[in-house]
Amino acid sequence: MKKVMIVDDDQSVINGLNDHISWNKLNMNVIETAGNGDEALLKIRQDQPDILITDIYMPKMNGLELIKTINQEYPSIYIIIHSGYNHFDNAREAIRYGVKHFFLKPSTVQEIETVLTEITQDMDAEEKQKTLLARYNTQLKEYLTYTRGALLREMLVTNYSPNKVPIEKLELLNLKQDTTIIVASLSIIRPPYITKSKEKDWQLMKLSTGNIVKELIEEEKQLTSQVDIHLVDFTDSTFVLVFMAKENNLELNKLCYDFSNKLIENILIFLKLSSNVGIGDMKLGIHEINNSYLESQRALEAAEYQEMNRVFAFNEVYGDEEPEQYQYPFELIKEIHRAIHDKEFDHLLEVWETYEQTVLKERTPLYIVQNICVSIINILMINYYSDDQFQQKTLTMTEIVENIHTQPTTKELTSLMREKLKDWQGQMIEELRGRKSHKLIREVKEFVQNYYDQEITLAEISESLFVNRNYLSQLFKKLTGESFVTYLNKFRIEKAKEKLREQHYMVYEVSEMVGYQNPTYFSQVFKSITGVSPSEYIK
Repeated sequence: MKKVMIVDDDQSVINGLNDHISWNKLNMNVIETAGNGDEALLKIRQDQPDILITDIYMPKMNGLELIKTINQEYPSIYIIIHSGYNHFDNAREAIRYGVKHFFLKPSTVQEIETVLTEITQDMDAEEKQKTLLARYNTQLKEYLTYTRGALLREMLVTNYSPNKVPIEKLELLNLKQDTTIIVASLSIIRPPYITKSKEKDWQLMKLSTGNIVKELIEEEKQLTSQVDIHLVDFTDSTFVLVFMAKENNLELNKLCYDFSNKLIENILIFLKLSSNVGIGDMKLGIHEINNSYLESQRALEAAEYQEMNRVFAFNEVYGDEEPEQYQYPFELIKEIHRAIHDKEFDHLLEVWETYEQTVLKERTPLYIVQNICVSIINILMINYYSDDQFQQKTLTMTEIVENIHTQPTTKELTSLMREKLKDWQGQMIEELRGRKSHKLIREVKEFVQNYYDQEITLAEISESLFVNRNYLSQLFKKLTGESFVTYLNKFRIEKAKEKLREQHYMVYEVSEMVGYQNPTYFSQVFKSITGVSPSEYIK
């Protein structure tokens, strides 16, 4: 219920408003009255009203002075001028302070209640707009955080050339293309007493580790004023930190090294967990993320043979020594990523089987195949969080990574991976027939019902539902028997027929009302569906 204050030096006016206005019907309540501006201001500071009805000419502080003060201190209060003096200068002065509503003494009850109803509608609309804006800002922040993490995760496992970097997405996520970067890999070491039966304890420790990293990033104000630090939850025991310099002349190596040491210290103090950090070399350009990440992993390899709770920098571990070169199958990872993204089930298995034969023929070292398998699992997990395509029990990151690292031979590992990909394929095909699919289609239809009068595309809908566009297009046609465009046109034409039957609108007006900006195209679509033109349909 809206709170109202009435200010007037004539008590009969106050009594008249109190007695004759249907306050309850308007969902309003007069909480206070005052005889001048001074008295009103004192009461407002004790209990702020939503609406103020005030006279202009009053003793002590007049109405204009009161309005000016309220506008400065309480800009959310809606003000109505109720005056017996029809003076333009007063109205013009009041407008400067945000007053939009006036009525003159004497006014009828109907006139006053009409103004109060308009104000209530304005207040409700403003409140709804604030709620929607707050929700939008929250969702936008969550979306950008998720999208940034997904993009960085993809770039960590994909070797991008400078001209292949998705520039528009970088700009959306406020990431600079030519920034100086360093990638650090944080590996937390699972204590022997955390057995498989205590998996929940380990997941809690990992979650706590992530929180410690985030808290330290927030605390290091001086560092974050110079460097953007992005955290990626990468595997069951690994976090990846991407350091991006805001100015390219920073000593980024030292800043990254010092932060990593603090991180290891905090994890040891608060969680009693040992950890190591591998740091790649400093690179110029965001497309170098993958190279710096691989170097951070090579640095961590050295930690396996040395003491724990240390930072290992790639350039310190290897110096000028050229590490053993392997032909990392970047194109394979890229092709698998595309096949997963586009739901090309058979092609995915074909690519993997080709790679499997190559691995066994060339006797690729086991740890290289392990890294590739983990990368593919990461891609599957990204797809899982994007499209929600299969249940957690089908693809649990912890279990699969553990299985990957416990396979004794390359042959057994590639066989395991082949089975996991087949599981994913089966799950996706089942999903096409499942209840979730029907729910998605219902949501698409609801979107059309709510926004058919606007320009909408399936790409826009798929983005709002966090599913792949190609997948949604195939699913829609499979379950409805028609394409999305055909369904949308039929829906719009049904709405157009309703409007035309009313015979209150011109054809071009109906065209715009149902989402067609081009009346000629609207007429063509209308005739193709109904067999007659809009004009003929009216007749």
